[in-house]
Amino acid sequence: MKKVKILALVSAVIVAVLLYNFLNTMSKTASVDVSKIGVITASVNIPANTPITEDMLTVSELPIKAVQNDSIKAKEAALGKVSSSELLAGNQILSTQLISADGGSGNGTLAYEIKPGMRAMSIGVSNLSGLVGMIKPKNTVDIIAQIQKTENEKVTDYTTMLAENITVLAVDDVLSKEGKLPNEEGISYTTVTLQVSPKQALDINMAEAKGALRLILRSPLDQDLSGLKSITFDNIILK
Repeated sequence: MKKVKILALVSAVIVAVLLYNFLNTMSKTASVDVSKIGVITASVNIPANTPITEDMLTVSELPIKAVQNDSIKAKEAALGKVSSSELLAGNQILSTQLISADGGSGNGTLAYEIKPGMRAMSIGVSNLSGLVGMIKPKNTVDIIAQIQKTENEKVTDYTTMLAENITVLAVDDVLSKEGKLPNEEGISYTTVTLQVSPKQALDINMAEAKGALRLILRSPLDQDLSGLKSITFDNIILK
């Protein structure tokens, strides 16, 4: 009987030691340090097409393994940009979800290139009217219109400065500053997309329908308006 008690006591001690070691191992496993990194998350639900402000952002410490590759790590990288889709509170904000309000996003979205109050309008050009492929996005141009007017059965040709200091948004479907290379026929582009006011859009549309347009390239350092009036052939030969 005494031997049984001794064996039971020894067994109890062994079980206690094993249990202690097991719990100690579990404790060490639970206390393993998980490396974290600060990422930018949305502090509120942010609707699509919303400019990002600082009160919409917060810095969250997340395990490195949980951080997405294109997540933003600094608020400065998001401030002033525009959400391209809805951003939910608590979610990481990704660089692919933001668009630069001035169009520098590089994602090919023309709508965000347009300044508030302005419009994008495409016009057809040839090598002659489009400066033989030398116009690139971000250039500025003036638009000349050649139009005929009939009055009392007399036809008069007018050349008018239709619009000045107009920003080029795209050539064909190319938005990058590098522009577009010419094709095998030597034609670089057949359309130019311009940033214009609604009134300018009406003027250009009418002039293109009734006459011919030509673009002239401006220096990026020159923003002055000429204020030139329309001329006729008589204005040229009669000095």
